[in-house]
Amino acid sequence: MSLFSLILAAAAGAAPLPAIPAPDPSHMSLKEIRAHNKVVGKDHPYFIRCRRDVEIGSVAKAHTVCRTLRDWSRADDDGNRAARDTVRFMNETAGNIGN
Repeated sequence: MSLFSLILAAAAGAAPLPAIPAPDPSHMSLKEIRAHNKVVGKDHPYFIRCRRDVEIGSVAKAHTVCRTLRDWSRADDDGNRAARDTVRFMNETAGNIGN
C-alpha cells in the first residue's frame, strides 16, 4: 500500500467536523462559550479562545478578548503581512535615499 493510499484511508476514517453556524463570541457569555467549545472540540476552526488584555500602566484595568481560532489565525496573518509590507517599504525607500 502506497503512502498516498494510507493518507486517503486515514482521512476517510477521520470524524467529520460538526456542522454548526459561525459563532459570535463578542455576544456570548463565558458559560455559552464553554458549552460551545465542548461541542466543537479544540481543533475545530470555530473553537473559541479567550485572552485577557491588561491595559498598559494599570494593574487592575483589563478586558477579555474572545475569538474563534479562525479569527485569531486571520489576525496573526494580517499582522505578519503588515510587518512584511513595512519592512519591504523601508528597504525600498532606504535604497532610494542616495539617488
